[in-house]
Amino acid sequence: MYTNADAVTVFNGRADRETRRKIFIPTVLRGVSCVGAKGSTVADNGVWSSDVQYKIRIPLDAAVQNGREYMRDLDYAGLCNEEAAKYWTVQKGDLAVRGEYAGGDSLLHEDEIAAYARERGLDLIRVTEYADNTAGGSPYLKHWRIGGK
Repeated sequence: MYTNADAVTVFNGRADRETRRKIFIPTVLRGVSCVGAKGSTVADNGVWSSDVQYKIRIPLDAAVQNGREYMRDLDYAGLCNEEAAKYWTVQKGDLAVRGEYAGGDSLLHEDEIAAYARERGLDLIRVTEYADNTAGGSPYLKHWRIGGK
């Protein structure tokens, strides 16, 4: 798999048990492919809207921040925040940016991530679909696929 991005940061969302607010844990992934495609649609009332669709492919051998292991989203949701910081996952509603998040392992709220992306001119990608394509086949083809807007 060809890579075209130095890094992508995935922000894994989870409910904070204390504040009951959604928080995100950043994970930097290196050696990935990230492609954005622009499109447009016309509504019945003649209004045009533009849309950017992103596809991120993370090969099985991608370099993951602090050597974190992948965990299925359902298992990840049951972990406490300290344990969750040792893993990464992907699920609908997660956020991503192209590039490396330099803020460390801090727990973030969505508005903080949006401000970070805006300040650096990065597109904030909201995960709308994902697939775990790591079972079966050649080790060179195994990957996780993330789709977002």
